[in-house]
Amino acid sequence: MAAKGLTPASDNLMLLLSLVPYVLDRTEVSVSEAAAHFQRAEADIVRAVELIACAGVPGDSRAYSHLDLFDIDWDLFESEGRITFWNTVALDHKPQFSAKEASALIAGLQYLAVHPAYAGRTDVQQLTDKLRAGSAPGANDRLRVVNAAAEKRLEALGEAIDRSLSVTMTYHNKRGESAERRIDPLRLESRDSLWYVRAYCHTRMALRTFRVDHMDNVTVGPTAQEIHDDVSTSFTENLFEPSADDVIVTLECASEALPLIADYLPRGFRAPSGQDTMTLEVPFAHYGSLTRFVASFPGLVTVMGPPSAVGAVHSFAEKALAAYQE
Repeated sequence: MAAKGLTPASDNLMLLLSLVPYVLDRTEVSVSEAAAHFQRAEADIVRAVELIACAGVPGDSRAYSHLDLFDIDWDLFESEGRITFWNTVALDHKPQFSAKEASALIAGLQYLAVHPAYAGRTDVQQLTDKLRAGSAPGANDRLRVVNAAAEKRLEALGEAIDRSLSVTMTYHNKRGESAERRIDPLRLESRDSLWYVRAYCHTRMALRTFRVDHMDNVTVGPTAQEIHDDVSTSFTENLFEPSADDVIVTLECASEALPLIADYLPRGFRAPSGQDTMTLEVPFAHYGSLTRFVASFPGLVTVMGPPSAVGAVHSFAEKALAAYQE
């Protein structure tokens, strides 16, 4: 048990382990600043600095040189009570991010900063600065991820969510069709490299997920959102949820065609290895979506069932063939 009035040895050890990175992170600090930060007496900080200055790691010869010991600016320490390290050991050998790793992380943080929920936060920029400072030489300080159009759309959608206002916009679907929509944005989400907004669609009168980069002419308000408590509480991790009204269609396709139809497959789907042809079950909102899907990938997929789906595709193909003959 520690003697009464003395600081426990564990606390002293924690002070020694924490003081050096604290000073290095700030380049230079006063004894009073360090004492206030660690909630210790200034005399404790002085003794810790004197002890650290006697510590080091021996060189290859197992002897100590001046480069094998911690060293501080003693003139500054004794005259002004300020701590700055001239030489550190062991800590300099910590693993560093490579320039490529740091650049990837910085790009990810800058992409995250586009989201309205993070745009005003200083910790994202602070972490970016630390990554640049702590990475291996060569990290690109000029790296910048910018998408002005996406930023404006995300800012508008974020405002609509915060103020519970509807949004009008032009939406372009995967088939190149465009339509005016009024939506009540409820949540912004990022998946992989894309941004999505979950919203109540007044056209479909149901919850829908929209890709932000497929939007144009995004205008906020002035109409207030309706109450969607029953919808917003039904969110799951999956962006696109099958509806009870969806038609489950059995498809057969070659394994090499899977990347082409990836947008229609369940998130996280992994094709079993060693199969040239596979059978899949894919939900479609209606047979119009199914026929457009089949027409988009001619020869790659075959509709196996149910019979009504096979009949819908057969009828679609006959009408298309007849149109060519006319």
